[in-house]
Amino acid sequence: MSAIGIDFGTCFTTMSYMDGGRAVPIRVDGRVKIPTMLYFPAHGEPLIGQRAYAKYEECEGEETEETEAILSGMVTDLKRNMSLNGIIPTPQGNISYIDAVAKIFSYLKQYAERHVFNGESITKVCLTYPVAWDTQPEKKEVLRQAGERAGFADIRLLKEPVAAAMSCQNSRRITNRGVLIYDFGGGTFDLSYVHFDNEGNEDFSLPPKGDPDCGGQDIDRALYTYWDKKVNDQKHRHISQNPQEYYIPVLKRDCVTQKELMSQGTFQGINLALQSANFDTVRIGALSENSWTEMIEPWIDRTINLTRQMLAEVDEEAKELNFVVDEVILIGGSSRFPMVADKLREICPVAPTEVPEVDVAVANGAALFVNEDIAIESEQTWFCIECGEKVSARNRVCMYCGTPNFRYDHRYDDV
Repeated sequence: MSAIGIDFGTCFTTMSYMDGGRAVPIRVDGRVKIPTMLYFPAHGEPLIGQRAYAKYEECEGEETEETEAILSGMVTDLKRNMSLNGIIPTPQGNISYIDAVAKIFSYLKQYAERHVFNGESITKVCLTYPVAWDTQPEKKEVLRQAGERAGFADIRLLKEPVAAAMSCQNSRRITNRGVLIYDFGGGTFDLSYVHFDNEGNEDFSLPPKGDPDCGGQDIDRALYTYWDKKVNDQKHRHISQNPQEYYIPVLKRDCVTQKELMSQGTFQGINLALQSANFDTVRIGALSENSWTEMIEPWIDRTINLTRQMLAEVDEEAKELNFVVDEVILIGGSSRFPMVADKLREICPVAPTEVPEVDVAVANGAALFVNEDIAIESEQTWFCIECGEKVSARNRVCMYCGTPNFRYDHRYDDV
């Protein structure tokens, strides 16, 4: 009975499986990070992931009608916008968010079955979600229903920071240490604190924190807005023919590329082939380092404020349990901003560490979680009396809500 973990991201999606007791990311067409997008042509099957992203390259230099035809078929920003009753217009007609996400899950499932499991059907999956979705159950239900439509028989949902904690423990054994996990991704920010005992088991955790509207995507949009103003100053028009919309090739390609360069300390102007009546090329002057700092600092400060709150809670618990922050682990693509590490050094008792699995830690943890569940199916059934979820007696804390193991309840042993 095969199982995988999927980290459904705002910008990229990753998936992992268990191989010899270790969580291993699954590469799709050679890439660990699969763009979370679809492309619907007027006729035929939709393109998914990197193949959908490649359609952006066809927009450059195309005539208006051809460009508009391509862009009308692009579907992005699923994670932030999805709802149970939401509808996405495509050249093939309207599609629900459930069906759109299901197409991505089905594509990943079939790819893994062919290339990893030698044709064996994958029946179980763990899908991760941001902490803030606990107050947005509709989004979790979209995930669940999409998983069902993709053909998974057994679907488990897990908070992203909890999955990240499991991954860190699996990649290198952590004992007698308190670990703060800072997960700054493409669309969301999540934070968790876990303490591991002398045997490497989780014996304490705090309720995770998160911001559902703070990620690298927001910085991309801030850069786009800056460029749009520059274009309007020079050409008296906007990047997009519709000033109320983002021109997706610039947002998803040029903004991302330039953001990565500036994050590495490279500040240079670029030539942008922008959609306009004349299909002209606009020279965008380079941002100064000060301007770049002013642009990204408000978003990073949102994560730092939540981190301060978590550190205060750790300090409060330390009075009774003597737990402290021994390690700060950075995961998520946006955690690579140098400013992140600089600001964390100012408030944390130890310097932050970027782990090798920075992009796939959540998917790895999801694979661990769903496969551990397979291994313990014959064990006595326990339920957490805090949140009611089925849990494993092997764990010291509930992997759903973080409640310590001493509050587990076995009232439902006959379930």
